[in-house]
Amino acid sequence: MSAATRYILYLTVLHLVIGILIYLVVGRGPVLLLVEMVLLLSAYVGYRLYEVLVAPIQLLSRGVGALADQDFSVKMTKTGSPDIDRLGDVYNRMIDQLRSERVTGRQRQEFLDQLVSAADVGIIILDFDGGVESENPWITERRANPEFVTSVIDPARSLAVGEKRIFTTPDNRRLHVEYASFIDRGFERGFLILQDVTADLLQAEKEAYGKVIRMMAHEVNNSNAAIVSLLKTILEVAVANEPDLEEIVRDHLPPVITRAENMTAFMRNFARVVRLPVPQRERVELNAILRGAGEVMTPLLQQHAIHLTTDLTTQPIWLLADRAQLEQVIINALTNARESIGSGGRIHLSSSANPCSFMIADDGAGIPDDIADRLFTPFFSNKSSGQGVGLTLTREILEGHGASYRLRTEPDGWTRLRVTFPD
Repeated sequence: MSAATRYILYLTVLHLVIGILIYLVVGRGPVLLLVEMVLLLSAYVGYRLYEVLVAPIQLLSRGVGALADQDFSVKMTKTGSPDIDRLGDVYNRMIDQLRSERVTGRQRQEFLDQLVSAADVGIIILDFDGGVESENPWITERRANPEFVTSVIDPARSLAVGEKRIFTTPDNRRLHVEYASFIDRGFERGFLILQDVTADLLQAEKEAYGKVIRMMAHEVNNSNAAIVSLLKTILEVAVANEPDLEEIVRDHLPPVITRAENMTAFMRNFARVVRLPVPQRERVELNAILRGAGEVMTPLLQQHAIHLTTDLTTQPIWLLADRAQLEQVIINALTNARESIGSGGRIHLSSSANPCSFMIADDGAGIPDDIADRLFTPFFSNKSSGQGVGLTLTREILEGHGASYRLRTEPDGWTRLRVTFPD
């Protein structure tokens, strides 16, 4: 039973009992009429008190119910009581404030949702236990690759608050990951921000090693040019005019000249990476380039008893690319596969139209797990005589074409270079 009902019931019973008692005591007459008028006046005063006290309480009760339902449209009207009206004014201002804040909050939330969805960064919101609660489309698109989860998302969730790290994805993209936090209902929650910084890091690396290489090339090439020229002159003079020195010159000067020329070629290889031009894109047919590179390498592969097989699409695959640069990538990959096999192995060359891609696989020695993530690091090589130029050049060419690439030894023992071009 509500307070209003109890109040009305109380007034009714009270006046009814008083009226009956007065009637029994006083009886009929002028006094009874006077008492009845007093009772009516008392009933009227009780009703007015109901309007002043009980009705506002009912309205407040309905307002509380509206607040519980998050309905901010119910307001208190004037009652004529200064105290109650002052309370009603406070309540009405609170309702206006809550309605305004809710509208503003929804607008901001909608804007934030649109911004997060459109941003070219990954955002992962974690729950109180560190699990993934929500993520933006940037993450969802990449989550399709299970290796992205195991190599980036799972390790990133173990970072400390405020910690930043660079992760390398399976397709050799480098992501800057930051673990931050915010307060939700009095408790700390974490979120991850992932940004692809591959292009920025590549540019910084290229500028850094470019300066070093240009300095080295300048000094080495200038010195070698003078040395080679001088040694060749001595060789010609000694052979022509000094018969006694002919044998010594013939035995010792040629290796020195060869070594100086090799050093020049060594520096020229490094300089090629720095001077790699912007791709001159034209409409080329991928299968034709793959077949051409395979034909160039076939005689050398046959000398090492390596069998080259192909599985190219029957339909032409057209793309915009720099033919010479793309041929260089394929020949570098075939050369690496040959060196990994040594002799007596297999290389398989295949292509796909959807997506536009090609793959070069070999059954050679494979890539050790401890160096798999460093293969495309500038000038890194696990070969005793390697310069690390081939894969560095491959990386620069493929990045210049906007292609994604991956080089790994897979569980079946085959090492595969997968290259996929953008649509």
